[in-house]
Amino acid sequence: MNLHWDNLIIWLIIALAVVVYGLILDLLLQPQSSDWHKQVQHWLGAINPMLAALPLLGLLGTIAGLLVTFKGMASGQLDQQELLTTGIADALMTTQLGLLMVVPGWMLLGWLRRRATSWSRLQVAQA
Repeated sequence: MNLHWDNLIIWLIIALAVVVYGLILDLLLQPQSSDWHKQVQHWLGAINPMLAALPLLGLLGTIAGLLVTFKGMASGQLDQQELLTTGIADALMTTQLGLLMVVPGWMLLGWLRRRATSWSRLQVAQA
């Protein structure tokens, strides 16, 4: 995967992924307590939409890349075939990056939810 570091959408995907992964990992690595459980419950509502935004940002990057490609074709650049193949490959790369970032996040989020549910059940059983 050849990343184009001048693409703003790539940076947005990476930044959002770093924030979400940092948040999930921080919650997973904290010792379980009632404060931890409250914090997890507080953040669960925000983590899912942030994860869902990753592939949507990738789709936005794809659309933007295709628009640039079609604009180049309309302007009559010399090598239409090269423009089309590289332009579409570059455009689809943002979708690939968005999907690549979201799948492990969903898995970590599932693990966090299971830990929170297990902790709640253990507290109910001990009461």
